[in-house]
Amino acid sequence: MKKMVSIIVGTVIFPVTVFAARPLSVNDAGTVGRGNIEIEYGIEHVKGFDNETEMGLVLTFGVGDTLDAAVEVPYIFIDAKEESDSDGFADVGGSLKWNLVKEKGSFPDSALVFGYMSESGNDERGVGAGRPEYSLACVFSKTFEPFTAHLNIGYAFRKDFEEEDNEDGFTYGLAFEYALNEKFNLVGEVVGETVLKREFNDNVCAILFGFNYAIADTITLDLGVGTGMSRADFDLQVTYGITIAL
Repeated sequence: MKKMVSIIVGTVIFPVTVFAARPLSVNDAGTVGRGNIEIEYGIEHVKGFDNETEMGLVLTFGVGDTLDAAVEVPYIFIDAKEESDSDGFADVGGSLKWNLVKEKGSFPDSALVFGYMSESGNDERGVGAGRPEYSLACVFSKTFEPFTAHLNIGYAFRKDFEEEDNEDGFTYGLAFEYALNEKFNLVGEVVGETVLKREFNDNVCAILFGFNYAIADTITLDLGVGTGMSRADFDLQVTYGITIAL
């Protein structure tokens, strides 16, 4: 399995995932608000060439009314088929999200997200990339009740990008949320990264469907199931978690 790193970590594709709403990895354009804190904890099981389990904690703080800062700390367990099993803290990431324009009429909510992925994970054990990564993404969100759509378009900048397995790439994500009622939402997304000189099957592209359910005003549970659409991706992904707003 070729692990999907960059915009997603994060879990998938997008570094430091300030989720539109878990289990999505696509960003939304909104912010949590000045002085507010959001805590996301998720567990992800991935079946592919190697089988992996990742536990991720994302903390988001409202620096201002239109500015969020987030940090993600992931821990990975790898069940390797050809090498020794390993586990450890993966690359810690951080991001800033600046909401530029609020949704008005036909114009969507719009934001810029600046991301940084450190090289804190041990790449020799397979839990880190071994090089830092920087990213910039434009994020758009639009509500068409009961639907809400999110579009992410970005670029990932990597050190030593001339190396074949560490090249810069265009990132994208399209997600929807469908509100069945005030507490229960169905969600889905397509996310990917494209290096222009590669074939489709050598680039990452994945889909996910799931739901989230608010058991209280400040606590939401979620579940998502996904699969890769190219040979570079995993076979099966299952993720579940909790979001707490303070």
